[in-house]
Amino acid sequence: MSKSSLKLARKWIKQADAVLVTASNGFAISEGVNLFTDNQNFRQSLGDMVTKYHLPNLLSAFSYDYPHDVERFRMYGRVAEFYNYSYHASPVMQKLQGLLAGKDYLVWTSNTEGHFKQAGLPVLEVEGSWLEGICQNGDHVDLKNVLHEIYQKDQAGTLTAADVPLCDICGGTVKLNLAGPDFQINQT
Repeated sequence: MSKSSLKLARKWIKQADAVLVTASNGFAISEGVNLFTDNQNFRQSLGDMVTKYHLPNLLSAFSYDYPHDVERFRMYGRVAEFYNYSYHASPVMQKLQGLLAGKDYLVWTSNTEGHFKQAGLPVLEVEGSWLEGICQNGDHVDLKNVLHEIYQKDQAGTLTAADVPLCDICGGTVKLNLAGPDFQINQT
């Protein structure tokens, strides 16, 4: 972006009553999350699952038909641990926060990694979040801590089917609340 373009954008933001920020894959990639490529972060996050299931990228890892839910949640736990558990706002996220300081704003994103929420920004995740589950009755379930526990058990070699999360409200099976036939936008 040229200096004149950046200056004009800052002027518009300063003059605006409120700002709607739209962000997609480019922003996620700037934060180190590239759903579409086989890179070091992808291989480091999933480890042996990459070769075991011949996974070419994160997008494929999320849509892969694993032989059982334990393996699916093993993958979710590893991804959440790598990309979310120790998350710190990137320089790009910090610049965005600085640009928006003192303004009313909302982030509207198709990114599913939850970084805007973790950075404390008000967000509408229009394709869901890999840190949130949904049960068969549509109840939303926060999975951040659950996925961390799954990761710890995976690393200790003690992960079992009993560790696959169930809904605290109805006891039903939990799936990630991501774009697809069961997706329900979290309106909170």
